[in-house]
Amino acid sequence: MKKMFQRLSEKFFNLDIRNKLLMSFIVLITVPLLIGVFQSYSVSRRIIERKTSQYSHDILYQTSKTLEARLEKLEDISFSIVFNNEIQRDITNKNIEQMDSFERHALSSEIEGILSSHVLYHDEINAIYLVSFAGQVYELDKTKQKYGILEDYLEAIKEGAGGVVWIGALDKKEVVAMTRVVNSTRSQLPVAYLVVYVEKSFLQELIESTYSIESGTIQIIDKQGYVVSDADKSQIGQKLNNDGFVKNSEYSFYKQKANGQEQYVAMSEPMHNGWRIVTTVPVSVYQAEVLNLRSVIIALSFLLLLAAALSAIGLSNTISNPIRKLSKTMISLGKGNLSVRCDVQSVDEIGKLSATFNQMADNIEELIQKVYDEQIMKRDAELRSLQMQINPHFLYNTLETINWMARYAGNEEIGIMAKSLGDLMRATINSRSYVLLKEEMDSLKNYLKIQEYRYSDKFNVQFEIDEKSEKYYVPKLIIQPIVENAIYHGIEPSFENGTIIIKSIVDENKLIISVSDDGVGIPFEMITALLDVTKEQKTEEPYSIGIQNVIKRIKTLFGNHYGIRIKSELGEGTVIYIDLPIIEDVSDIREEILNEKTNI
Repeated sequence: MKKMFQRLSEKFFNLDIRNKLLMSFIVLITVPLLIGVFQSYSVSRRIIERKTSQYSHDILYQTSKTLEARLEKLEDISFSIVFNNEIQRDITNKNIEQMDSFERHALSSEIEGILSSHVLYHDEINAIYLVSFAGQVYELDKTKQKYGILEDYLEAIKEGAGGVVWIGALDKKEVVAMTRVVNSTRSQLPVAYLVVYVEKSFLQELIESTYSIESGTIQIIDKQGYVVSDADKSQIGQKLNNDGFVKNSEYSFYKQKANGQEQYVAMSEPMHNGWRIVTTVPVSVYQAEVLNLRSVIIALSFLLLLAAALSAIGLSNTISNPIRKLSKTMISLGKGNLSVRCDVQSVDEIGKLSATFNQMADNIEELIQKVYDEQIMKRDAELRSLQMQINPHFLYNTLETINWMARYAGNEEIGIMAKSLGDLMRATINSRSYVLLKEEMDSLKNYLKIQEYRYSDKFNVQFEIDEKSEKYYVPKLIIQPIVENAIYHGIEPSFENGTIIIKSIVDENKLIISVSDDGVGIPFEMITALLDVTKEQKTEEPYSIGIQNVIKRIKTLFGNHYGIRIKSELGEGTVIYIDLPIIEDVSDIREEILNEKTNI
């Protein structure tokens, strides 16, 4: 569960701002709306259920009291019959067995007349039987249905001890029986029992007239939960399903599900004879208004949700669109498009942010242009300055050599030196900043011819130039100061003749030129000082001008990835490596510098 929540959180946070806002708005609107709909429906349903329970209780109470009163009237009739003097006299007459048929017929007619006088105007009574324990049966059957004397229920009747015993679960489903034992008023001993058959339709009409119900059923059940009376005669004699509520001596109200339909069941308190009135009504009857209200709430909720969704989409677009435009503009600016600007369409926080971004972009473009112009001017000035420092230094040494040779030897060698010097001068004063390595080596050889005349056999020079490297361009006069330092500060102070080796190799994306000598070497602290171009060097320090000018030129032109490396041991010699980029076309050099504009 935790992992699933984390995945959902990651997906949400990876959405763009429009979808985040849209989902947040919909959730914030939908959740309270659904909770409100559910709560209102639940509360209204509980209220209806509570009101229905109270209403059913009140109606059932009145109905049961009405029914009970009518039953008591019927019981009063049976009481009048049982304690009638003539009935008592005739039923306890011990001479009945000695009577002839005429006397017995007269006795029966008398008793039946008494019975008729009591029930003649009571249409709800279908038949009445007075059964003597001596075996005589006196009856008044209005409907001629021959209901019987209920001999199977005699023990239950006797257990009533003279009280009324109602029997509802009879085979004759159209009637119920009101029975009681007839006790002698003299001996208080049971001498007979009375059975009065009451029309069930009378009971059903009575309760239905009191408790009007449009849909559902209303029943009368006995103590054991069997149906005594029901409009549907097939239900008579069936037992109620819920025994727990039947045994409860109080009013009961519960909900059940039958045939896929929810129903409210209300059961009255037991009457004096143990019978109870039960109503079963579909929930939909009482909750029709709630269901209608639910439909209205659902329809309104759908409309509100639709309106909220449209509002959320509009609001999220209003907020997210300017932000998305600003984000695209910032990405474009980050990729180097300095001319891009954000369209400001409002004065809110997003509009102010867009305006601030535009101002920042203007400032960045202006600053980059300013820095770029300053860098170009600075580079040109440094290059001119470095070249001006190199050329006079070289010319000074050359002129000193010519002066020395003119004084000590007058021959054609001076002409050779002069020619070499002229070639070298032409190469030096040429306006080109980059030359092929082959051309640079030709100028270097002219320089070395002059130096060889000066130093005679003091040193010899070996060239190991990779033919592939001769087609690459290098800055003009980038090697000569290194060779000059090798002669003046490496070979000349040594007591022995020396060798200078000039090599070139191509290593991946670099052109490496090395100048090695077997002279006196350079102290370690001097190497560290030479490579530190940030420190101002004094002009009288050896090596400083030539080597540091070369380092500055390389780093100014190509950056800190290129420059000079020095390996040296005192008394063993020195190797200086010049690391340069591979340049095949000088037209690419200026474009490379221009491309640095967006990286400044």
